[in-house]
Amino acid sequence: MDGTLPAGARAQLRRQLAAFFLTTFAFSWGLFAIVLALGDAESPLLILGVWGPTLAAVAITALFYGKAGLRRFFARIDARTGFRWFLPLLAFFLAIGLAGRFLGSLAVGIEFDPQFWGWAWVASVMIKQLLIPGLGEEFGWRGFALQRLQHITTPLKATLLIAFLHLLWHAPTYWLGTGMHNVPAIWAAFFIVPWTILFTWAYNKSNGSILVAVFFHATMGATLSYTAFLPMEHDVPITPDLITMVWLPDGLMGPYLGVAALYWALALHVLRGGFGGLGTPPKFEHPYS
Repeated sequence: MDGTLPAGARAQLRRQLAAFFLTTFAFSWGLFAIVLALGDAESPLLILGVWGPTLAAVAITALFYGKAGLRRFFARIDARTGFRWFLPLLAFFLAIGLAGRFLGSLAVGIEFDPQFWGWAWVASVMIKQLLIPGLGEEFGWRGFALQRLQHITTPLKATLLIAFLHLLWHAPTYWLGTGMHNVPAIWAAFFIVPWTILFTWAYNKSNGSILVAVFFHATMGATLSYTAFLPMEHDVPITPDLITMVWLPDGLMGPYLGVAALYWALALHVLRGGFGGLGTPPKFEHPYS
């Protein structure tokens, strides 16, 4: 938090954040509702809804700062920094996914049987993750919202608020049957909180590179498929029942909680100052006036 920020500037950032969150939820939830009414989970409107955070970030930036503001915003893509992070992020999430799945399977006594379905499948999963949640969400959650929140509150409070709103934004997907972890909602939250803490760490350490945020989200999503630590969808479909459930039978929670436990270990290490702590919020790219 920038303690020297004038009260007027903090109020300006709050107005921008309110506009962003209202626009994101109205746009995405509106399209999700249309998809639900149509009964077509394959509708392209669903993907457009996922792009709500990025589209809202662009729209609100243009509203407050015009073309010059958009140029400053997109300048934070920072390709050189982003691509330098890509392979380490991919290796990190692969290692966490496999190790967590192994430990979780061992803890509940189920078989650890990782499978590889070929490089074409790997490429298709990565491209999908980059184009949909990566590019569709991260210009908004991290590039716009986290950037501002960290200048009006502490990085940890900003992180927890982003985690909560990110989960809330996903809520309609329980009715759509796609786009959410197919575990009880309480355990999805248990997973998302430390993941978001590590996300803030990467964002701050990369000096607010939006491309690093895109790669962070996409590589996690892709390796979630590669390492398959979620229950199989034919065993646990995504339905509203997961909102009130607290557990899954037959050891199905083991691999998922194994990965979550490793995230928590790393997140707590960061919060205690490890790896440099959550880091220093990047400089705000726009004038405050």
